[in-house]
Amino acid sequence: MKRTLALFVLLAMGLASLTGCGAESTETETETPAAADPVPLEGFDAMPEDGAGESTAAEMAITAIDVLPAAEFTAEDREALKADRRLIAYLVQGELDGQAALFEVRADGIAHNIYGYGRAFDSGSISWKPVGEMRSPRVEPRSEGEQMAVAAVDEVMRDAFPDGGFTLGASGYRFAFVAEGLNPVLVEVAADGSTILSVSR
Repeated sequence: MKRTLALFVLLAMGLASLTGCGAESTETETETPAAADPVPLEGFDAMPEDGAGESTAAEMAITAIDVLPAAEFTAEDREALKADRRLIAYLVQGELDGQAALFEVRADGIAHNIYGYGRAFDSGSISWKPVGEMRSPRVEPRSEGEQMAVAAVDEVMRDAFPDGGFTLGASGYRFAFVAEGLNPVLVEVAADGSTILSVSR
């Protein structure tokens, strides 16, 4: 009888020991979720909005944030985006023999094919279309920023077309709206500030 009782005691102690080990193992395996990687913002350096065209276009760009779909953006999201607005690119329009094409210049002052930031300017990749199909009017550069952008495109175009014959002008602006935890929203506005050309996110 005593022998049987001793066996029961040993079994109970063994089960208690196993239960304790299991609880300790569960606690040590708990992990904190990794934080989401930040969205890369290379090429998103802000440029001054000190020209009349830039200021008018900036106000127009904000209206695109106000109408972002409620299913994807809360009111807090929209306010956070508007709190960090950046002019990140000038759009420059070139015209040659009745055809037109767009180029972009960012804060580094280097001309690129439109949407070709990160790649060297390539005259063979210029996307030409009839002037009448362009959505934004070409205007004479007014601000220092517009003049800088047009001059940068003029430099690469003279190398590509040494005989000249092309005409350049400001075409628009690209703004980025940035907020932590959200993908940047990019808004392009015509140089005369009258039209939102595109919204991407």
